Amino acid sequence: MILNLRGFEEFPADIRIEAEPGQFKSLSGRVIRVEKVVVELAVQKSGEEYFCQGSVSAQLLMECARCLAEFPMEVDSKTDFVISAGMLAEKHKDVIDDEDYVLLRGNDLCVDVSEPVRQAVVLSLPLKPLCSEECKGLCARCGTNLNKKTCSCVIEETDSRWDGLRDIFPGK
Repeated sequence: MILNLRGFEEFPADIRIEAEPGQFKSLSGRVIRVEKVVVELAVQKSGEEYFCQGSVSAQLLMECARCLAEFPMEVDSKTDFVISAGMLAEKHKDVIDDEDYVLLRGNDLCVDVSEPVRQAVVLSLPLKPLCSEECKGLCARCGTNLNKKTCSCVIEETDSRWDGLRDIFPGK
């Protein structure tokens, strides 16, 4: 995802970038495919640094954590990072180990902002993505998707911590 700062003569500048299909291959374990990523940034220049703030919107195909069904999800996130250019970037390249900084190499004003965008999308993903809040998941015994049909499995819920008492009082 290339941000080209060369075409702007005045700052602040508003920039919209769309990711190429297949650019973000792996975001997390539950993301099956990235359909679309759009970044809208406000870029402010100060000396040899460009301060970027904006939003990231992504359309994803996810896997439900309960029933393993595929479902579409849209996530929106905020992002901000700094692009350092010129002598400032060369001076601090060994010191800056911060994901909020993107360093420009040489005089080229084109920079790959894929990593800060990827991080913004990953941080906006839920820990357990669900196809719906009412998702019943899979049967623990036979694996049937309980959202689509019911099964006749009987699952006896016991707590092994009580086994010692069960031996003392059989039948209860």
